[in-house]
Amino acid sequence: MQFSLGPVLYFWPKAQMLHFYHEVANSDIDIVYLGETVCSKRRELKFDDYMALAQLLREAGKQVCLSSMTLYEAPSELRELRESIDNGEFLIEANDVGAISMLQEKSLPFIAGAAINCYNQHTLRRLIGMGLTRWVLPVELSGQWLSEVLRQAVVADIRGRCFGTTDDIF
Repeated sequence: MQFSLGPVLYFWPKAQMLHFYHEVANSDIDIVYLGETVCSKRRELKFDDYMALAQLLREAGKQVCLSSMTLYEAPSELRELRESIDNGEFLIEANDVGAISMLQEKSLPFIAGAAINCYNQHTLRRLIGMGLTRWVLPVELSGQWLSEVLRQAVVADIRGRCFGTTDDIF
């Protein structure tokens, strides 16, 4: 079993964020998601700060994923998304379908974040065809629901390739 830590959803000052992720580097957490997902205006860490943290965490043996925002409203936000997508080292957790489109254009694999509306096996299969390698369920969905979706014939033939068996998930 692996443990993952999602991106910080709260506003913390830069020093607190840096301290937190240095603690994470020394933890038993396996996978770390980094990035501002809520609002770019409250962001104290910039792209270079997140990349430095990502490299620190990778050196500590963590798998690092860069998380995208859930809504893009400004050209500057899209520029930073492009920079994240072009990082060349870390997977992207896409929390916006625009990010998925940009990743697909570059034939890059991605993780669908909890903000992506994926509520059935048809959408899941479509996302897999677009490059999905991991899926973070929307918070309102249960483990039982996931188990049922993964048993559907529409995804059963590709489930093992992307997600392992249902037993691997729980």
